[in-house]
Amino acid sequence: MRASTALLELFKGDREWRRFFRSCCESSTHRLTAQSFRFSEELRVRGRAYPAEEVEDALLGLARELLPESAAAEWDPEWTHALCKDALSRLALSYDALSGEERDDLDLSAQREWDERMAPPAGATTLRPSERRLKYGSEPDWMP
Repeated sequence: MRASTALLELFKGDREWRRFFRSCCESSTHRLTAQSFRFSEELRVRGRAYPAEEVEDALLGLARELLPESAAAEWDPEWTHALCKDALSRLALSYDALSGEERDDLDLSAQREWDERMAPPAGATTLRPSERRLKYGSEPDWMP
């Protein structure tokens, strides 16, 4: 089971977690990501352990999907991808200025992994509330 599915089950079954998720989303992206450890811990207690990054990614995705007008949903995966690529390219320029010994001490092999993780999935779209109602008929009663 994916982390997003486990989180949806948590929200569906527990009103307090639903309210906490909504509160975090309405506050900011930073608050939602900073509180992701609490969601991770609750999932772990319920027998659904996931890596912290997966829970954080799932929370951000759910914020965009379920509460697209919230502060936490305003992050843009394309902008984030471009920002990370820019930071990595700046690191590459600094890397060129290092001596051979300094280069040997660095490991930049994770760049490709981060590029792949930050790229939005092919065909990914976020539905606005009106589009979601047209597609699904109505909002689920358990949705935050």
